[in-house]
Amino acid sequence: MAPKKRPETQKTSEIVLRPRNKRSRSPLELEPEAKKLCAKGSGPSRRCDSDCLWVGLAGPQILPPCRSIVRTLHQHKLGRASWPSVQQGLQQSFLHTLDSYRILQKAAPFDRRATSLAWHPTHPSTVAVGSKGGDIMLWNFGIKDKPTFIKGIGAGGSITGLKFNPLNTNQFYASSMEGTTRLQDFKGNILRVFASSDTINIWFCSLDVSASSRMVVTGDNVGNVIL
Repeated sequence: MAPKKRPETQKTSEIVLRPRNKRSRSPLELEPEAKKLCAKGSGPSRRCDSDCLWVGLAGPQILPPCRSIVRTLHQHKLGRASWPSVQQGLQQSFLHTLDSYRILQKAAPFDRRATSLAWHPTHPSTVAVGSKGGDIMLWNFGIKDKPTFIKGIGAGGSITGLKFNPLNTNQFYASSMEGTTRLQDFKGNILRVFASSDTINIWFCSLDVSASSRMVVTGDNVGNVIL
């Protein structure tokens, strides 16, 4: 007798379930995951981070108020946020930091308005201030010593521009309504006059210095620019 043939077993098709890519998943599928992220922390920073992540996964949209500038820029780099939404996030982050600002110190050395300011290039707590009367003050607010004060001519001597000399920080450049752009020191000595109008109708109202080009540029009230 021939042996009985066993019935052929039917091959069952195997179904392999693979996790879908986050980018191909719908927002409804991602919502539980986002809620889990929100539940991990209780502080406002944790909620903010998970909110930013949720918006990033959902696609390029307007970012919610996020306090992290780094995270906002990261979302833009990954293509998950448009540039207008990045700008909005940066503005909101900056406005949030303003809450922690306060007035550190206040000085009132002049009897007229303060017209120009210049930070010292190497001493972050030192600032030079010019007034409408031509007075100039060198103020180191990190110490309690009396500020250095140079008396101006009064009316008509307004300091319109101030720059420290990058090659010698004991000196500074100044443009003024007095009709000069000059280099002087903080003892009040005028070391050099770069430009002079020789008339009361023309004065200098702007100033800048280039250390690499060893050049001073100044502009007057009638539109001339002088190097």
